[in-house]
Order: sequence, then C-alpha cells, then structure tokens
Amino acid sequence: MTHVSRRKFVALTVGSAVASPFALNSTLALAHPGAHREGGNAGVTAQEIVDRIRKNVGVEWKGDTVDAFKAGDPSTVVTGVVTTSMATLDVLQKAVQAGANLVITAAPTFYSRADLSTPQAAGGAGRGQAAGRGAGPATAGPPPAAASGPGTGASSPMPPAPAMPQSVVPPPQPAAGPSPAPPDPVYAGKNDFIARHRLVVFRLTHHWNQRKPDPRAQGLADVMGWTKYQAGDDGLRYDVPAITLEALASQLKKTLATRGGIRAIGDRTMAVRRIGLLPGYTMIQASIAMLPNVDVILAGEVQEWESATYAQDVAFAGISKGFISIGRVVNEAPGMRVCADWLKTIVPEVPIHFVSAGDPYWRPL
Repeated sequence: MTHVSRRKFVALTVGSAVASPFALNSTLALAHPGAHREGGNAGVTAQEIVDRIRKNVGVEWKGDTVDAFKAGDPSTVVTGVVTTSMATLDVLQKAVQAGANLVITAAPTFYSRADLSTPQAAGGAGRGQAAGRGAGPATAGPPPAAASGPGTGASSPMPPAPAMPQSVVPPPQPAAGPSPAPPDPVYAGKNDFIARHRLVVFRLTHHWNQRKPDPRAQGLADVMGWTKYQAGDDGLRYDVPAITLEALASQLKKTLATRGGIRAIGDRTMAVRRIGLLPGYTMIQASIAMLPNVDVILAGEVQEWESATYAQDVAFAGISKGFISIGRVVNEAPGMRVCADWLKTIVPEVPIHFVSAGDPYWRPL
C-alpha cells in the first residue's frame, strides 16, 4: 500500500522574505504509477476525455463559454477522474489520495467567473474603465495658466510660472513602473498544490446544465427519493406526498448533509405537495413563472433582493407559498454525481467517482 505523508504548506514569502501568516494544510500525492507518462505510452489523456465529453454531451458545443481547462496540462495521461461541484483544496486533496489526476468541476476553481489563476490587479482604473484599456495619461488638474480662485486675482488666469534655475532642477529620472503586487498566498498555494501533483482541472457547467432533463434536478430528485413523483418531462416539478414546509426543509438539511446553507421563507406549517426546482443560479423571472404552479420552490442560488424578497412578500400577503434556498455548491453536487455515472459510460479506461465539496457554511447553535 502506498504511504501517504502529511505536511503543511510553508508560509509563502512576499517581497523581501516577509512570511505570510496564511498557511494551508495539504496531503502529499499518492505515488500512483503512470500519473504523468512521457513518450506516448498507452493511456487516455485529459484532452481525449474532454473530446469524448464534447462529442457525447448531447448539446451543441460552443467555444465561448466557461467550459474549458482551468489548470494543468491537457496532454496528461489520466489515472482517475473526480467530479465535484467545486474544486476546493479539500476536493483536490481527496482526488490525489484516490489516485485521480483529472478533476471536473461545475464551479470555478479560482473564485471568479474569469477563473484566473492569479487575482485581478487592483487599483489604477476608475469605475467602468479597465486598467490599461483606453486610459489616457493621468492629469492632476488644470494647467497653471488656467487656475483661478482665491489668491489668484479673482477669476483672472495665473501667469506662467518662471523657469527654475538649472542648478536646482533635478536630473531626469527613469519612469518608475508600479511595484508588482505581492502574490496572494491562497492563489499561490492552490496553484502550487495543482502543479506539484500534476493535476488537471476542467470546468464543465454550461453544456452539462443544458442537458434534458436537467442533471442537477435529476440528481437532487434521486437523492431525495422523488424520482417516482416527477410531473412533466423537464424534471423540474415533483408532486410528492403532503409534507409541511418545515419538515421538508429539515429533510433537505439532513439528506444533503448541509451545515448552514438551507434557508426557508413561508409558513412553517403550510402543506407542501407540489415542489418546483430551480437548480444553479436563476433570475427572478424564473421564480415568477414557477411559483403560481407549485407550493414551494427549491432554488440553488438567487439574488436575495430578487426572488427571496418576492417570495417573502407573497407569504406576507397570506398566500400559501414557500421558498427554500439550498445554496449553489450544495445544489449542484447531485448533478455532478450524475456526471460521474455518465462519464463511466464513455470513459471506461479509468476509475471515476464523485467527491462532495460539502456545504461551505456552518450555522451557530
């Protein structure tokens, strides 16, 4: 059996050997033979697996989406695949422990839609103007000849400033560019972990979520035991035996193993029979269209001041409707479990399994 050793990431150095207080725990990779083979030895590569996904996903593949490689070398020979709702350090570590080196994630790896492996440069550009794009030379105000106001002779222009004696004019200095921003230790630590263990990360969300029925709804219904109650072909509505809104929220919390992400709106005692699912991130228009036809909406992620407040006002008006927010990461997890099962049918060469990213939140008792 391969030995697994533990160590802490060394606090990253910023600038002149200033140690960062942010240290990350990690588990070293299993010594899995063939994790990265050279010389064209037999084996399926990450790129070949993605090519199979594109061919078999069942929807037209478009190149202008977020679905792309986010880290690692696509030519890496794959020893195992992990699917997950979010490629957190914990998930990456578990992938390494399992001998897998390709991680397929629904959510970004690097904390934003852009999924850049380093933080965006901050400062230097005003609102609505990107740094380095269309920005003219900085100006500190009007030239002296145009200055006016108290002490300048009312509104009369200032006279030109006399030339300074050459003896007091400092020699020209080379223009100093902006100092490079110190590396962010979280980004750096995650990049280092991926690089050291030769992991490859691919994001699959846009095309996967376009499948019919919606795999996120399909996965959630399966986990909750609602498949036999499906109403309609889209997999977004389920007519279940009567249950109170509070009991339903509690059932979701227990079954999905959430620590703090479940939030409910509506009368706790109201009877629920018709459940509508809005997986992933949805706008208020989806809630407005669905709520009249169901007793409760189970949403992944919404703008709190849109769908949640709309549902709150509906409940305040005395209409027996409910709304439950599950959270984006927890909501997409069952769909990525479905993804793992589907991948097994098109990539039989390597082990494939789902790893939960868990609920990022916890709730005080």
